[in-house]
Amino acid sequence: MSVVVIFLTVLALMTVSDETPTGRFLHRLMVVMPARMLNRITPLHILIAVAVIGLGAVLAWYGRGDGIRIAASTLPDAVVWLTTFEVSTYLDVVMMLATASALMRFRHLWSSMLNVKARLLMRLKTRRKRSR
Repeated sequence: MSVVVIFLTVLALMTVSDETPTGRFLHRLMVVMPARMLNRITPLHILIAVAVIGLGAVLAWYGRGDGIRIAASTLPDAVVWLTTFEVSTYLDVVMMLATASALMRFRHLWSSMLNVKARLLMRLKTRRKRSR
């Protein structure tokens, strides 16, 4: 129920404030981006979706609902398993990736500085040899 209320509120806000930056942002977010995503759907995607849904329907019909019962009985376990990961784990992973990314940039910067220093030393050595 609250999702519907939020959607209608955002839709009303987008309609009322269509010339403001917020209205343009909401229009881009709720109209333009979904239209672009729907434009990417090809007939092959539709064919694959129909085939998968049809296969699932045939299996449910042939098994007389056993597959649905098994899926329904495993659903609580799957939900519990997916929610056992705490938010702090995700934050730790994001921070680790950010640190690794920053270190890779620093490593590249450090190697670039060493290369520049080596080039300068080579130029100085060649100049000294030429001046003799």
